[in-house]
Amino acid sequence: MNRAPFSALLGSLFLSPSLALAAPAAPTAPVVAAPSVPTTTAPSAPAVPAPPAAAAPSAPTAATPPAAATPPVVTPVEGAAPSVAPRKGAPPKAVPVKPVAADPTAKKPDDAKKQEAGQRFGRGIELFDQGDNAGALAQFKRTYELFPSPVVLFNIGLVYAAMLRPVDAVDALEPALAAGGLSAKQVERAKQTLADQQARIGRLSVTTTPDGAHVEVDNVEVAVTPLTAPIRISEGSHIIGAVAEGYAPSRKEVVIAGNADAALHLDLVLTQGKQLANLTVRGTAGAEVRVDNEVLGKTPLETSLTLVAGHHAVDLRRPGYSPAHREVDVGEGATGEIQVDLAVDPSQLGTEGATLALDASEPGADVTVDGEHKGVYREPLRLPRGPHHLTVMAAGFIPVDRNVDLDPGQTNVVRVQLEPTPEKRAQVMSNARFHKTWGWIGVASGAVIAGGGVALVAIGSSQQSDATKTITGLNLKTTKNTPPCDHKSAYAAEDGQPAGQDGSYLCDTAFSDAQNKYDSAKGLITGGYVGIGVGGALLVTGVVLLLTGEDSDRFDHPESHSLGRKSQGPSFAMVPGPGQFGQGFRLTF
Repeated sequence: MNRAPFSALLGSLFLSPSLALAAPAAPTAPVVAAPSVPTTTAPSAPAVPAPPAAAAPSAPTAATPPAAATPPVVTPVEGAAPSVAPRKGAPPKAVPVKPVAADPTAKKPDDAKKQEAGQRFGRGIELFDQGDNAGALAQFKRTYELFPSPVVLFNIGLVYAAMLRPVDAVDALEPALAAGGLSAKQVERAKQTLADQQARIGRLSVTTTPDGAHVEVDNVEVAVTPLTAPIRISEGSHIIGAVAEGYAPSRKEVVIAGNADAALHLDLVLTQGKQLANLTVRGTAGAEVRVDNEVLGKTPLETSLTLVAGHHAVDLRRPGYSPAHREVDVGEGATGEIQVDLAVDPSQLGTEGATLALDASEPGADVTVDGEHKGVYREPLRLPRGPHHLTVMAAGFIPVDRNVDLDPGQTNVVRVQLEPTPEKRAQVMSNARFHKTWGWIGVASGAVIAGGGVALVAIGSSQQSDATKTITGLNLKTTKNTPPCDHKSAYAAEDGQPAGQDGSYLCDTAFSDAQNKYDSAKGLITGGYVGIGVGGALLVTGVVLLLTGEDSDRFDHPESHSLGRKSQGPSFAMVPGPGQFGQGFRLTF
């Protein structure tokens, strides 16, 4: 995964609790703030795929031609190569779809839509935090469909910028700014991002002989000649092609400079009676595709390739893999398909490899890379640099698929939050309730019983001490022959003393009473210690139950949204709290 721009993006994500993200040299991340009532709809979907040697570019769309043409900044690589067949019924040219003003009289979204919009917005933030830009973009787009808002559109533009798709970023940020409703800081950030993304877009004028050819950018049709305006296209390397009935497809690789104009002319050659055919090439992601030694793009190709019917040689190459060669025959008007899976070349991993480290929310996660099962993750993996498809699984959890682009200059850390299945969640909650209930019962009952035991020991010890003092005193009186232990019969005449009994009766009775009190106190102490032991055992058992039980909150992520019932329009705000980099997100409607 190429983490350099993404790291810069995250580095600017949390400058303050209410900021909108900046867009310096590296694109910035989505943020939230309080917008006004939405007034626009989402821009059109991108029409141009990723360039062969760069991140996914934005869609080229028709734009106003420059006031004065400047020399092209493109050096075409001569050589024709086949491409995608023209699609019947395709529009004659690609033009930007203008945002449509929201109907102020339209009915407000119902509670279900608000609920879904809030959940999807929060999920988009989580996915972006995990480095899944494509997943975050899908969630934000769905949020916009449910509840159009300039701030959601603003976030969409920032995600496009993070994905290095400047045309799409501009198409989202311009209407977001025009609609109003952004905070002052968001407006400032949006303008910075917009200026940066506009500087990454070039303007390409394409002419063909003959006219009426379908123009393709990286095998995706975007216009038909003659063009009414230059094609907006992201800076970098692209394959520009032209396809027309009765002619062999023509393509040239060009390098587009940002904020500059370029021109390209393509001559199409008659096929001399041969018809065209289509070939779909699938295989290891990020592999350069050559047909008859002409570069046609990188896998995955957006569409099938349009070729002149006949025999063709197909080669796939990618650093870190052994090259593959296939021969294929495609009949006239036919559609063929080949699958080419490259094998990793271990001898190249030292120079062409990159390190992948997995940070999964569940220990013992099972990993599959590009369809190859790697087993339980225990240590970083060494893989060829570039794009890979990662699947992370764990028993009781929903598998997570992630597209990553590995940078050889660093350890690429992929963070994955696994979500439990309903059954796993119910099991964990049941376990947590059991341990929590009986744990607290054990702690409470153990504390009560142990406390009672301590009280019995205290009372018994006090009574035992008194009885011991009494017995000691009687022994002393016996030794000194003092009442009531003087053994003189004269004491038999004392008040209350039965006749015929001597003084030993009083002494023996006193000894007996003191001994009974001593024995009773000893019993209390023994019972107290038993209570302390039983209570302590219950207390320890309760603590163990509490400590060993499942965490009922382990699957609850930091609050990223909260839905209200305010009468005003939707608002998005960043508030301090737990979450990514010490911040939580709140979405309110």
